Amino acid sequence: MHEIVVNRVMERLSGFIQSIAMSAQDARQIVSRAVAEDPSAPEYDIEAKARAWMLIALA
Repeated sequence: MHEIVVNRVMERLSGFIQSIAMSAQDARQIVSRAVAEDPSAPEYDIEAKARAWMLIALA
């Protein structure tokens, strides 16, 4: 189930990931950590958390 959620969130964030010029591998690691932190969270919460962590990673 974890990988399914990661794949769906990665798909929704693909444009954002490209716009910040982050590698897909780095983005996948961040999304995977966001899912692992709270697997029962709604996907939109996971997506928001992953997006914030990606911006922090670029700082």
